[in-house]
Amino acid sequence: MPQGIQFTGDYEVTALQALIPGGWYIGFACKRCRQHFAILSDPTGTGALELSGPATFSVTCPNCETRNQYSARELVQFQAAQGGPSSTA
Repeated sequence: MPQGIQFTGDYEVTALQALIPGGWYIGFACKRCRQHFAILSDPTGTGALELSGPATFSVTCPNCETRNQYSARELVQFQAAQGGPSSTA
């Protein structure tokens, strides 16, 4: 049975500042620079979560410092290829 997280509501979130290479994360692809950034560690450590819900997230990209709003539909799971604030999935 797949595991999932359903997000509801409006969230002010902060991007994670340090990613562990090989770690799995939940975040977004920035609408401006297209780099991935994380807002949560993936609790399964596998990238196999179902993410859903009517949520809105306001967050600043740590790569280009652009603030945007994202929907839960825009959430992505990715494995960090390098340490630091972002990763290219």
